[in-house]
Amino acid sequence: MIKLETQTNGKRTHALKLFSLCLGLMLAASCASHPVEEIVTTDASRASVVPPGAQPVAHQPDLPARDADIEVAGDRIAEARTYLNSRRRDRREVALRALNQAETAINRALRARAHDDETSHTALRGILRDLDTAERAVQRGASDAARQLAALDKTLDNLNLPPVTPEEETRTEAVPSP
Repeated sequence: MIKLETQTNGKRTHALKLFSLCLGLMLAASCASHPVEEIVTTDASRASVVPPGAQPVAHQPDLPARDADIEVAGDRIAEARTYLNSRRRDRREVALRALNQAETAINRALRARAHDDETSHTALRGILRDLDTAERAVQRGASDAARQLAALDKTLDNLNLPPVTPEEETRTEAVPSP
């Protein structure tokens, strides 16, 4: 008799759990929001969004003149930053190689400028000094080397140098590099 009551109590407990689960699911389903139906009315007679007779507006951007050597230097500095943040074993060596290429490009840009343009020369020499400092930080494995390169890259991006004139380019090409 005791065994019979235990089986009946076990069935009641199971039935009670099943009933409360069904009741919970029904409550959850009834609380869910109903889908919202939107109606959009369009003007069928209009063929285009642009009004008839409208002229497109085109503006030339006010970008500084592009200097290929400065662009290459910025790309190499960004490459060095990428290498430093990677998990490669030789990340310092490849970052230093990229920084060496950036230094070469900045030196080319410095030689391409007219000698009477002192502001450009001062700015490029300052960048070379900062590049040398960052290069030494990479060599000794300093933790702030990537931050220094990011600041240098930003300085290079904000550099607003006058464009190199064609006679300056031909003059620097005629002079053999040491």
